[in-house]
Amino acid sequence: MKWMSPLRVTMQELDARLSKIVERAREGPVAVNRYGSPWVWIVSHQAWVQADNLRALVPQSHPLVALRDQVEDTLRHERTLLAELERQHGGTVDASTLFKSLMLQIIYSLEDAQKVHESLAYNMLFRWFVGFERFADELPARAAFARELEAFGGDPRAVRVVTRALSGAFLPESGDGDFRVNRGLLHALSSWASAPDARPRETAP
Repeated sequence: MKWMSPLRVTMQELDARLSKIVERAREGPVAVNRYGSPWVWIVSHQAWVQADNLRALVPQSHPLVALRDQVEDTLRHERTLLAELERQHGGTVDASTLFKSLMLQIIYSLEDAQKVHESLAYNMLFRWFVGFERFADELPARAAFARELEAFGGDPRAVRVVTRALSGAFLPESGDGDFRVNRGLLHALSSWASAPDARPRETAP
């Protein structure tokens, strides 16, 4: 998609040649100027979808790409648990998003749920990993997200699924950027969630 050398037209030209200009936009973006300044763009559906697609930014070789496929497979077998956790812990945020957000918190040693939300606000790779597909997709409200992620992290049923998925996946000890698997935290969470006295925490109404 060539955005650097678009066709540029004025409002008068747009009024006079609308059908031809729209047809031209199927081949490449058209910039419409108003009073000599950029005003709107006319783009094809395919160009718009490509421009608004987070997947286009994700490097295929990044460890999170393979991990997301494995996680999706795991969660497909946990639909009943997902529904129960959503019912018990609020359901404002999609349960699969919370599962994958909890995984990011463990993998990257993010200190708390607030930090996870902050990371999702600017890290497009993280945002894609947890389930968002487009730049335009709005993040959950910070307070609701933090509350429900903390509830998930305190529920041994959720932690058992997360740690099982991470333990069974091939995760390098290090990778590009700051990818570092916190094996100590993963082991501690797994031991806690497997303890006989581990019980789900009740979420305050």
